[in-house]
Amino acid sequence: MSTRINSSDLKLKERVKELKCLYAITRFALEADNDEEALLRETLRLLPEAMQFPDLAEVSIEALKAVFETPGFARCKAHISARLEVKGKARRSFGTIRVGYRPDNPSTKGKAAAPGKSGPAFLKEEKNLLKAIAREVSLFINKVHMAESNKTLELQLQHSDRLAFVGELSAGIAHELNEPLGRILGFAQLIQKNGSLAGQPADDIERIIKASLYTREIIKKLMLFSRQMPRQVIAVDLNAIIANILYFIDVRFQDRKVEVVRRLDPHLPEIQADPVQLSQVLVNLITNAVHAMPKGGVIKVTTKRDDKHVRLSIADTGHGMTAEIRKKIFEPFFTTKPVGQGTGLGLSVVQGIIEDHKGKISVVSAVGKGTRFDIKLTIDN
Repeated sequence: MSTRINSSDLKLKERVKELKCLYAITRFALEADNDEEALLRETLRLLPEAMQFPDLAEVSIEALKAVFETPGFARCKAHISARLEVKGKARRSFGTIRVGYRPDNPSTKGKAAAPGKSGPAFLKEEKNLLKAIAREVSLFINKVHMAESNKTLELQLQHSDRLAFVGELSAGIAHELNEPLGRILGFAQLIQKNGSLAGQPADDIERIIKASLYTREIIKKLMLFSRQMPRQVIAVDLNAIIANILYFIDVRFQDRKVEVVRRLDPHLPEIQADPVQLSQVLVNLITNAVHAMPKGGVIKVTTKRDDKHVRLSIADTGHGMTAEIRKKIFEPFFTTKPVGQGTGLGLSVVQGIIEDHKGKISVVSAVGKGTRFDIKLTIDN
């Protein structure tokens, strides 16, 4: 009778330890404030105490692309394990929790265990506890991932709304400016054509014309950005467009000691695109590359065919960009140039044109190591 009571007491104590462990981990999960690593380390600390032989128990948790282990886990010859996963339509696996006993020779003191070279045997209750803890940790990690996904989606929606608003505003500004600007430019050109002015007045008229032409280019960018200028899609040879652009702005390279290296695939297929808009893309990217190398450097323009795509790469050996700047370069009106020297629309327009052509644009850059823009456009059969 006494032996039976002692056995019952031992079992009760084991169940109490297991419940305390599960409760502590659940409570910590509620207070962990989405800190996954903190929960895993707390689980690593609490779990051995809930096992049948806490002095021999070792734990290993593989999750978050890392492994968290108690010091003696490598000595365990056998272990039990439970997957960190969320079951359902979209089954997600996060890792594994393992518990092992070091192969010491413990004194079981009447407990239901079978010590051996691999350590004590595991009870069914221990396996069930590990599954329950793995389920609790999995739910916590899944909750964190869902919160991060929702935050990312919210930021994307905010960005889309902001772009839509800026696009509408840009279109309105462009239309309002077009008519008065056309009059200013027209009358200035008439005065210049008349030839009745000389000296300072003639110089002033020239400045008015140049300022008006520059402003007209800004308006064109605004209209491109707000999708107010429809595309004229035809079959185009990207290499030919590159050659034309480089021919017209080659003088600027010479003045700035910039060397252009062309690596154009001679077998590049034609693509369906708007040649004017692709020219705008090239002008913006090459001009940016030139500005990034005030003391001269090398620009590499590369084209090649890749499966069902045509790839264009424009790389420079300029000052490069920080990670912070790189994240913002496609945002409308963002510029690192001094006031009056840039509108911040160039790369926004480039991105808009490429996306309108169902293409993709990406950038690789590091401070002191230059910048490379990669564009991928689909070959239409």
